[in-house]
Amino acid sequence: MLRFYFTGAHVRGGMRWFMRKQILKTILAGGLLIVTGFLLWASHSSAQTASGQGATISGTVTANRDYALSEASGKHIPALYAVRVRARDAERHIIYTVFTNKGHYQIYNLPPGTYQMSALQDGFDSTTPSVDLKAGETKTADVALKVKPDKLRAELVDFDTLYPPGATRDYLMNNCMGCHGFEHIPWHRIGGRDEDAWRRAVGRMFDMDGTSRHTGVPQVNPAAIPEEKREDIIKYFSEAFSLDGKPRDLKLDDLPLDEAALSRAINIEYELPPPLPGKKDEDISSHDVWPSKFSSTVYVAEMGMDSIQGMDTQRLDYPGRFRTYVLPNPDLGHREVGPHGITQAKDGHVYTAEIDESMIGELDPETGKVTHYETPTRSTPHTIRSDSKGNVWFSEMQGKSKIGKLDAVTKKITEYDPSPSDANAHYYGLTVDQKDRIWAVGMTSHKIVGYDPKTDKWSVYATPTQPSGPRRLTVDSKGKVWFSEHIGQALGMLDPDSGKITEYKDPYSYFGGYECYADSQDNIWVTLRSYGVLAKFDQKTKKYTYFPEPFPDIMGREHPGPHGTRMGGLYPPKIEQDAQGTFWYAGIAMHTLTAFKPEGNVPTPQRAGN
Repeated sequence: MLRFYFTGAHVRGGMRWFMRKQILKTILAGGLLIVTGFLLWASHSSAQTASGQGATISGTVTANRDYALSEASGKHIPALYAVRVRARDAERHIIYTVFTNKGHYQIYNLPPGTYQMSALQDGFDSTTPSVDLKAGETKTADVALKVKPDKLRAELVDFDTLYPPGATRDYLMNNCMGCHGFEHIPWHRIGGRDEDAWRRAVGRMFDMDGTSRHTGVPQVNPAAIPEEKREDIIKYFSEAFSLDGKPRDLKLDDLPLDEAALSRAINIEYELPPPLPGKKDEDISSHDVWPSKFSSTVYVAEMGMDSIQGMDTQRLDYPGRFRTYVLPNPDLGHREVGPHGITQAKDGHVYTAEIDESMIGELDPETGKVTHYETPTRSTPHTIRSDSKGNVWFSEMQGKSKIGKLDAVTKKITEYDPSPSDANAHYYGLTVDQKDRIWAVGMTSHKIVGYDPKTDKWSVYATPTQPSGPRRLTVDSKGKVWFSEHIGQALGMLDPDSGKITEYKDPYSYFGGYECYADSQDNIWVTLRSYGVLAKFDQKTKKYTYFPEPFPDIMGREHPGPHGTRMGGLYPPKIEQDAQGTFWYAGIAMHTLTAFKPEGNVPTPQRAGN
């Protein structure tokens, strides 16, 4: 069924955005002039830089103890190595985060304003000096760390201690851990339950209205997990994570950090607008993002708000830099819309995978018109991408796992079952390559599937490591398909020509690789769910560089879950790179849209006459 609406009452700044897109279309029609025109436009597209008049804050970070207690390993680590320093502009609701190099930091290209400074290190509190900056000024702000009483959140143990080996653990890893993983909704943090409570928790996975009670689709296809296996799982959980059990967590490694590389990087967090009427702060729950190729806009799928946010990267003012598109809900009061994945097709329309309503949403950013397309099979649309012809492809994760296509011309949805023998495949990440071939991962079938539109055939590739839990995937400039192995502890690469998969094993424990993204230089970026880190894999050297995320908890463990549990949530589920090389991401518990610039914290050259 097709449904369409206009969201004009919820759109701000429409004419300004319309004119900007029309100007860009005119430039694109100018042939060779596109290069000069676009680069001049793009050079001003960053809200951080103020055309050579950017101000600078620099300083030193000190600590009253020379070591910190690592939340990852429980070991002592240097207190003043690669410390994250944050500068918050309260007026504009923007936070800039950089890293120290030998105890010193510099934040370049700041707009004039008042900044509150702080520093982040495991086990320390920070002073919060304030700095008033004028255009072009350089000021000093030293930050002091004061140690807190040493206390880890939980006893840190190895995997076999946390999850006792045996047949039931093997079954869980093959059929369930592709979703839950080491640090993504981990059972050990849902623990502290008796057998009856675990029976209710396991039963929710097969609830015909979904774990959230409103998707209309079970989290797990009931046909995939027999009743006797469910009972084995309940018994395993009630023994491993009993009501009287003490808190335990995985013991991780302390990743080696390159201070010189980190000191050139900057994270810029743009705080999202206040909740919509009738919503609360805790309802703000973002997921995928999409930097537009038609304008200076970055779109954010706002699951909790049932909306799409568009942020103009040329504007600093808050909340004026945002334009909110509310997605009409045909089942208001019963279901959420739940925009999850997001993309933009060649016509400039924005498409979102509406995970709760089992629909694909189409937004015309110029008019605010929204059209919904219901999937033939009730499902939870997840990741969404467009091919060169404007067809929109999406994965259907829960229930009967499928891949869907919304035809650009007929606007009809066709569904495919790439591997009928995998009833519980959970198709998750999806991408389109240079030949318009579709690639997706089955995170609980532990397979990569590919569709060739020329032959109208699907191919299925099992990962060498079983189980692997592939999560997200990407395609590099040579057409190679890269994917994270959430539980296989590897980065995988599929050569479509040979069908061969090569795995690069993680150099440290339990990476929990989640997102996987090939940048313009063919570096492969992986979000390490367990560590709260963006990791750059160099294809030439086969080595990683690690960039800790800019949040107060490097582990991403601060998101409260039900019954007093700590579920995690401060992690980027999806990253995208814009034409200027900036990475963008949002997240479930972040309340921010973040721009990550690996080489962005460097002085802007002064223009002639300045």
